[in-house]
Amino acid sequence: MRLLAIVSAQFAVGFWLVGIAAAQPAPLPEQPDSTIGYPTVDAALAGLHAKPGVVFSTNRGWTIAVDETSRTIWSFAPPDSHAYPAAVKRQVAPAVGGGSTIEMTVLCDGPKAACDDLVRTFQQLNAQVGRGR
Repeated sequence: MRLLAIVSAQFAVGFWLVGIAAAQPAPLPEQPDSTIGYPTVDAALAGLHAKPGVVFSTNRGWTIAVDETSRTIWSFAPPDSHAYPAAVKRQVAPAVGGGSTIEMTVLCDGPKAACDDLVRTFQQLNAQVGRGR
């Protein structure tokens, strides 16, 4: 099952990575095609490795790619994640009226419930950043 989600949230600069949240009963809507700029999670990871200036690190098994030129942080789920394979793209953009927004897109080919949990976890993370935590 493929899940793609697009969300925005107001935020203060900063990012944290948290674990997968508990399952929620209502399924999230899906998009029919990838909106992360790559057709697959593997293509995104390969494309970022080929892009000059992208810095990679690992946090709790997650592969994190930071592309300063596009103000984007990518998070790739590890193989032991229930949502694997999955990529979360969060890009900083100016917000209407000032401040900044996180524009988030997700490509998840794991089970629907696990992908929904992944999206909810990152939505919570974005909300925490928005509150300056």
